[in-house]
Amino acid sequence: MLNWLALLADNRTYWQNGSIAEEAKSYIKENFLPDISSYDVIIGYRADDSYFAFAQDFVAGVISMQKLAHAMKFGQLGEQIVLKSKKAFEQITYIGNEPVDAEIYYMKKAEREREARREYRKGKKEKADINELFILDIMREGIKNGDARLF
Repeated sequence: MLNWLALLADNRTYWQNGSIAEEAKSYIKENFLPDISSYDVIIGYRADDSYFAFAQDFVAGVISMQKLAHAMKFGQLGEQIVLKSKKAFEQITYIGNEPVDAEIYYMKKAEREREARREYRKGKKEKADINELFILDIMREGIKNGDARLF
């Protein structure tokens, strides 16, 4: 989860400012950013709309890592695949395409987003467990990639 957040922080230009967010973003990048220079393909959470809002709340200290991990499952928002190298692009083959009704599929996407946000708001209101890990805990305790407390 924190490796994905580090990649997100490294590649997204817009993030909320203030509170602890800037320092947290730097900490996450310094301690959890994987070296992806040799990767051909990366598969991970989509970083749009709801998922990005959930990530911002974690970085701002609003929700715990456990709540973030749980929220990432809401609404079946899916994953994205990034082809990074020429080798990766050479492995794909165009098979075909089908026209679809944009209104139908936009409505389906919008409903998934609404459902994810509804579930997120419901979970956000739930009382936090004292053992949940927040970004401030991670920073104060100097937690690094691979630390057993992250699992």
